[in-house]
Amino acid sequence: MEIEAAEEFEAADSPIKKQKKSTPTPKYSDGGYGWVILASCFVITGLASSFVRSFGIFFLDIQKYFDTRAFKVSWISSITVAVFHLSSPLASVLNLKLSYRVITIIGGIFSMLGILLGSFAYSLMWMYFTTGFLLGLGNGFAWISSVSLVNQYFTDRRPLANALASSGDSVFLFILTPFSQWLIDSMSWRQAMIIISGIHLHICVCGALMRPYHLQKKVRHSTSATNSGKDLPHESREHKRISGYFRDMTLLKQPMFICIIFFGFFSVMGLFIPVIYFVPHAQNIGIEDFKGALLMSYWSVFDLIGRLGCGWFANLRLLKSLRLSIIMNTILSVILLLLPLAKNYTTLVIFSCVCGFFFGTIIALVVTLITDMVGAEKLSSALGLVMLFRSIGVFVGPPLAGLLVDWTGVYSTAFFLAGGGMLIANCFLILADYFLTYGQNSKKTTGMEMVNVNSQEQTREESEKEISDSDRTEDPALEPMIQGLNEDL
Repeated sequence: MEIEAAEEFEAADSPIKKQKKSTPTPKYSDGGYGWVILASCFVITGLASSFVRSFGIFFLDIQKYFDTRAFKVSWISSITVAVFHLSSPLASVLNLKLSYRVITIIGGIFSMLGILLGSFAYSLMWMYFTTGFLLGLGNGFAWISSVSLVNQYFTDRRPLANALASSGDSVFLFILTPFSQWLIDSMSWRQAMIIISGIHLHICVCGALMRPYHLQKKVRHSTSATNSGKDLPHESREHKRISGYFRDMTLLKQPMFICIIFFGFFSVMGLFIPVIYFVPHAQNIGIEDFKGALLMSYWSVFDLIGRLGCGWFANLRLLKSLRLSIIMNTILSVILLLLPLAKNYTTLVIFSCVCGFFFGTIIALVVTLITDMVGAEKLSSALGLVMLFRSIGVFVGPPLAGLLVDWTGVYSTAFFLAGGGMLIANCFLILADYFLTYGQNSKKTTGMEMVNVNSQEQTREESEKEISDSDRTEDPALEPMIQGLNEDL
């Protein structure tokens, strides 16, 4: 991994470290330039996810334009999110080979092209490739790079930093959802996508600010490294870092990490189906288009409150992030199952606010949850693997929900599928908590057994030593008495 390569680089620079191993020093600064990285990730997260989450505004217009079923239109957002997940392992490897800055800028260009070219679409197949594939690829490249850097710059404040970074999703959704609806009403859905594609170029600006943390240390020790002449060749270091990434595939052998993968597979149904079908559901029951778009703005406000509040609470370390995730997932799954009961605008607003709040708490905990399990050094690899398997769930979830909508004629059935998927995902979180608790208890038990064995061996050795010492001290004193008795006899 990159951090290990940086540590080896520093070890070659410092003659003191070669003589003796000192205690580990903090690798991250929890501030400084990290705040610039955090602000950049805030913007990247907002732009990368806001269009996908507000796609429900374009849903009915695109369906009417192509005169097709909801099942076929839902494939656009499904492909976007699936490619977003699938591109994460590739982005993790490219980050090691190139740099976070380069990959983020490339991602911004792909995102812009995906929306821009999609606006000229005259068939759904074209939109599958542009607004689906290109946009998903660009979002995946930009997001995985920025999130990985945030977790390199922050340790003590990591839960809060992840919550702040992910809150860009809510802020941009709040702004861009009514803005997109206004553009559609004023122009058309095609012209609205052209303007939004220009906004996505700001990802490239944020990408230019991405500076890996370990490079700062290399600059500080560059003179001594040149003089020492013991630094590894550049190609050797890169090969070691990339091979280290693939060695992290051993994460798949850990039962706890396998549970997280299954959680990601089923949770995407509850996390992506509602944001796609919530606005169409409101419009289907007679809500005006602009008022329906405002529902996602209400959602985003409470989403932001949930992310920041949960990030602050998780930072207090009063409750394990895994168990906090279990609580929030349970509540959200129940709410999604009850959402079809909303039949007027007031109840829709209430459900929008409540769903947004708990949706935000779950998103704020995902990265922290994975980091707590695998560590910051393996976060990039773990995120890539989780994203890879989540992409399969994305391919299944929204299209299956669209198929249910076509069969039943109502959008409420999509929320039953979302709530059921979240309940199944929560079962795997509970199982992961069992493995985590059992593993810790077994380690403690093994440690206590080792201590007891060592103490018993030490006691036995001391007793044997005392006996041998007593034998050596008693034998010389008895010899004169025995000789005297022999003489008398």
